[in-house]
Amino acid sequence: MKNKSAKPFVKWAGGKYKLANDLKKLIHKKFDIKKNTYFEPMVGSGGFYFNLAPHNAYLSDINQNLITTYNSIKTDVKALIKKLEEHQKNHNKDYFYEMRDKYNEIKDVNTVDVASLFIYLNRTCFNGLYRENSNGKFNVPIGSYKNPTICDSQNLLKVNKNLQNVNIECHGYEQIIKHIKKGDFIYIDPPYIPLDPTSFTKYSKDDFGIEDHNSLSNFCDELDKLGAYYMLSNSDTELTEKIYFKINEKNGQFLIFEDEHDNRFSDKFLVSRTIASKAEKREKAKEVVITNYKI
Repeated sequence: MKNKSAKPFVKWAGGKYKLANDLKKLIHKKFDIKKNTYFEPMVGSGGFYFNLAPHNAYLSDINQNLITTYNSIKTDVKALIKKLEEHQKNHNKDYFYEMRDKYNEIKDVNTVDVASLFIYLNRTCFNGLYRENSNGKFNVPIGSYKNPTICDSQNLLKVNKNLQNVNIECHGYEQIIKHIKKGDFIYIDPPYIPLDPTSFTKYSKDDFGIEDHNSLSNFCDELDKLGAYYMLSNSDTELTEKIYFKINEKNGQFLIFEDEHDNRFSDKFLVSRTIASKAEKREKAKEVVITNYKI
C-alpha cells in the first residue's frame, strides 16, 4: 500500500499538490488505481502523483537532474539525507553560490551529489524556481529565507517507500506511448501558455512553444486511440482553446471544427500563482483541465 502522506520533495512552478484533491475528482471512474497504470510524463515535483499514490506508476521528465534526484531517493536515500544534512549545516550566501557553481560543473549526472545539490538549491534559491540560462546553467539567485528546510528526512523516507516499484525515466513525453495500455491514466502538465508576456512558463534552456503544444495536442489523439484516459492542465487562454480544441479564428470569431476533437472536454479552476517577484502580484488565475472523457 502506497504511503499517501509522502509529499513533493522540491518546490516547483505550477506544482499540483494543493490542487490535487480537486483534480482527483475528475479522474475517469473506470481507471482502476490498483490495476491500471498512472503515467506522469512531465512529472516535475509530482504533486498529483504523491496525492493520488497509485499502486502502479510510470514517472518521467526531460530534466535529467530531477530524474536523478527521484532515483537517488528511491535507491540511496540514507546517503542523500547525510549529504543534505551537511548542506543544512553549512548553508549561507557564499556557500549557496559555491554549491551552485559546483552543481553546474558536475559531469556525472547520475550521482547522489547531483541529487543533494538539486534539492539544496531548490530549497534555498529564490521562490524555488528551476531556471537555466542559454548555456543550460542553473542561474537562480539565493532566496531570502531565514531558516529554510533543506533536509526533511522524514518526508524523504516516506518518498523512498512510495517510489519502490515505480518506473522513473528521463525522456520526452512521446516515449511513454509504447508503455500505454487500455484503461491507463495519463496526467500531462506541460509548461503553461502565457497569460501575458511576463508570465512564468519556462524552466530550461529549451522553451516549450506553440508548435510543441500543437504536437502535444496530436499526441493526446494517439493516447485516445489506445483507449487510455488523459487529463491535461494549462492556463485558461484563447490560445489554449485554439490549440487543444482546434479552434480557428476568422474575422475576430472563434470557429470550432465539428469533426475534430469532439471527444475533448474541459473544466476550469481558480488557482493562486506563486511565481512572482513581489508578493502583492500573486493573485488568482484561471486554469483549465482538458480530458478525453466527460467530466
